[in-house]
Amino acid sequence: MKKLILSAIFAVCTLATTMAQVDEGHVKFNLDVTATDPQMEMAVGMMQGSSVEIYFSGESIHSEVNMGAVMKVQTIVLGETGEALILMSGMMGNTAVPTTTEAMEAESVEAPELDIQLVDETKEILGYECKKAIVTDEDGNETITWYSEDIKVNTKGQSYHNEKIPGFPLEFTQSANGMAMAFTATEIETKIDKKKKKTMFSVEIPEGYKEMTPEELKSMGI
Repeated sequence: MKKLILSAIFAVCTLATTMAQVDEGHVKFNLDVTATDPQMEMAVGMMQGSSVEIYFSGESIHSEVNMGAVMKVQTIVLGETGEALILMSGMMGNTAVPTTTEAMEAESVEAPELDIQLVDETKEILGYECKKAIVTDEDGNETITWYSEDIKVNTKGQSYHNEKIPGFPLEFTQSANGMAMAFTATEIETKIDKKKKKTMFSVEIPEGYKEMTPEELKSMGI
């Protein structure tokens, strides 16, 4: 279960990093998870109905990973100040972890070597023409990405995955740790309501959340 949660969070954080260069908007993805290892079937069953939402404005990002009946993870990053907040709610209660972008980057693992193949295939997603890319890691795991060149993203200094893919991903699938995950964009908006934006990009800890340090969170194995 822990590997399942971490893989989903890693995937959406990679995507959120890319979104930081887009001016403002909201993208919703459906997340379909299937088991490739029989031992993961029960955990995958609890993930049914999962989704990912990303709100972005300037250099600030608010991502929400809704993992079915398991938990909800919100990550708010204020690009201008470097402040960040992770909110987790679900079976383990409500936990808030104030942190910084610097601390989050220090905890990230070194990017593996990737082979990226741009394929001459296209399909339409939400009115955008998308092209195909196949990303293979050192262990032979493949990620199939469908990206749009019409959504302009400055990838300089961003994640290793996106630097070599000339567009924004609207669909991608990956298999690892006994499961297969498919992210598909279902909604795209180019503006966020002003009132919603004020609360969406706040790093103030909500009522009902227990504050925890990044070190305490790490000691729990999360």
